Amino acid sequence: MPIGWFSWCLTVLLGFNFLAVLANPAAASQPLTAQLPAGPPAQSTPSPRRPVIAVVLGGGGARGAAHVGVLRALEGLGVPIDIITGTSAGAIVGGLYAAGHSPDDIDRALRSTDWDAALEDRPPRSRRIQNNRADERAMIAREVAGVSALEVKAPSALLQGQQFDFILRNLTLAASNTKDFDRLRVRFRAVATDAVTGDPVVLGSGDLARAIRASMAVPAVFAGVEIDGRLLIDGAVSNNLPISVALEMGADVVIAVDISTPLRTRDQLGSLLGMMDQMTGFLTARNTADQIARLRSGDLLLRPQVDGVSPSNFAQAPQVVEFGERAVNEQRVWLSQLAARARAVPEGAPASATDVAAGPSVRPGMPMIRFVRFDNPSVLRDDMLRAKLGNLLDRPLDLDALKLGLDRIYATEAFESVRYRLEEEGEQTGLIISVVPRSWGRDALQFGLRMANERRRGADFDFGLAYEARAINSLNGKWRSELQFGQTTSFATEIYQPLDPSEYWFVNARLATTETLRKLYRNNSAASEYMIARTGVWAALGANVDRFGDLRAGFRRFIGKTRLAVGDIDPFPRYQFDESSVFLSAEFENLDSIRFPRSGGRLMVIRTQSLPNLGASADYRQIETRMTAARTWGAHTFIGQANLGLTTGGSSPLESRFTMGGLFSMPGYNIDSLVGQHLAHASITYMHAPWRFGLLPVYLGASMHAGNVWETRPSINAARLLQGRSVFADTDTLIGPVYFGLGTSPGASNVVYLNLGQPAF
Repeated sequence: MPIGWFSWCLTVLLGFNFLAVLANPAAASQPLTAQLPAGPPAQSTPSPRRPVIAVVLGGGGARGAAHVGVLRALEGLGVPIDIITGTSAGAIVGGLYAAGHSPDDIDRALRSTDWDAALEDRPPRSRRIQNNRADERAMIAREVAGVSALEVKAPSALLQGQQFDFILRNLTLAASNTKDFDRLRVRFRAVATDAVTGDPVVLGSGDLARAIRASMAVPAVFAGVEIDGRLLIDGAVSNNLPISVALEMGADVVIAVDISTPLRTRDQLGSLLGMMDQMTGFLTARNTADQIARLRSGDLLLRPQVDGVSPSNFAQAPQVVEFGERAVNEQRVWLSQLAARARAVPEGAPASATDVAAGPSVRPGMPMIRFVRFDNPSVLRDDMLRAKLGNLLDRPLDLDALKLGLDRIYATEAFESVRYRLEEEGEQTGLIISVVPRSWGRDALQFGLRMANERRRGADFDFGLAYEARAINSLNGKWRSELQFGQTTSFATEIYQPLDPSEYWFVNARLATTETLRKLYRNNSAASEYMIARTGVWAALGANVDRFGDLRAGFRRFIGKTRLAVGDIDPFPRYQFDESSVFLSAEFENLDSIRFPRSGGRLMVIRTQSLPNLGASADYRQIETRMTAARTWGAHTFIGQANLGLTTGGSSPLESRFTMGGLFSMPGYNIDSLVGQHLAHASITYMHAPWRFGLLPVYLGASMHAGNVWETRPSINAARLLQGRSVFADTDTLIGPVYFGLGTSPGASNVVYLNLGQPAF
């Protein structure tokens, strides 16, 4: 999910908390201020121990990068840190620091993380089998809800945190055996909220990664985390700046870092987004003010100047880190005196009467994995999950190989989450892989919407629904049924069934009945419209070639008819047809996206042989090849495409001929306006991603094309290639990609295109 959508959901879905503030408006309006101390606590009386110093890190999304700068600057001044408490973003930074990471380590992690990928549950397309990748090209491909026992349910949050959880687990791996947070390098507490009662929950033991994850589980955006029987969500709901927790842990001096979003003024509430942002601010304003009121004269409140930073704009992290350092440097004199006081205490003197000796937080190297077990309550077999995980036994833990395996398991689409943990048994270290079936229903309800509108052609419209039954058996079989209305009316049911635990061999069969309107053109203007109806089945035996693609061999059997539906020009007489054919296909791809690809490629080859001896009414042979390659430099992307279709024997009927025309196959011509026995087409497309329009990413581009269709092989001639050019603007929406463009061709005219819902690549 793009970061823009994350921000939008964050503001909208948390707005309900505004009602709680209305119950006590006076508290919400308290100013978030605290008097800064004039200096550190007096040193006139020698102390037998140095002061216990606590750093309190508040929540604030991407603004939390300021915490990294604060910790770096405190280290630079020599200020010792005995306690860290944190909420949400503060829990992330504080937990990583307590586990042994330096501020520089955390800074590098912020800079190197692909936040678009981290805030997305689905694994990269390269981790999915080709059958699932091919489903994305179908019009009906967007899941709207889960289904369980005929009950339609939506997930409790937009994100389950699959990818983000893996990042957290890796960053806290060195402390995975430390269950008591008092035995980390720095004593640590994370604050979450009980989703049932709304009470704050202080987490001081257990699984560090899960504790951090619970603290930042923004309601309805990130799924809550169950710990000790309690469903926990973002600590910002109940205690966004946990000063009280630090005081309870015995802190003598508190350095609190507030990065919460200030409430807007009356003049700043003139827009819908501004008002929603204000409601989100009310969520934390009251409890933050209550916590700041607990600061004492010898404590320090830091407010890095992050007011212009959106909580969702992780691209600004490097700059925000500097804001944190600057806030510390503004209090350099006071903090230097505090550091000097700490150094004045004789070496070996305890920092606190309740000190607990910290255990080792960093293990050298990666552990040797001696066993792998699955915590698997699903219908899928353990040996199937093991085959997807890959062989990790008797070798040092390889996080890249582990990530690949977890992504492959998650790509089965049967699970809400797939996570790992290390476990010690005697002197052996092993992996425990935990899978959680989808709580909102194993099956999926999907929809699709497609619209194409062109000048002189009119509008085409399709709408469809699909029910996809997943994990119908222990080998992850899938049964999918579709219903579609519009330019194409159809009903289809399809089964995909792996034949072995590794999912190398599979069978795929589809039964369908369709009626499709196909326009025929004369001089690029629609002259007639044919209805092509067919009913039949196709079946294939296939092999998945790792995750690069698949090979298939299959058989098709259809019966159908054509008739003139619109127009008075009838170049094709009404006829009935039988289609009996065999096919061989190979498809390989690693495109990162089919909507707006930035890297990777695709190769598809299909060979079809009609079989008159088995009832086919036409005798023909065809071969078709499609190739796509994408490469990106910064914000600039180039996409090359080539398509070759040949009727290598006989004469193909109307329903089997190749078509070309449209914004991305031959600009200047209407969609599918060029029909022939043979086809050749090549194009180069340039796309630039300059900005966002509100919440939507905007792509600008241009393309150049060459190609044509021919009726006979002798007529194929490079001199007869048509040329087309286009300029376009694209965006990605919740209901699919939208393309608006202008195409022109010397052989045709200018055509304006508007396409919704159908991927172009």
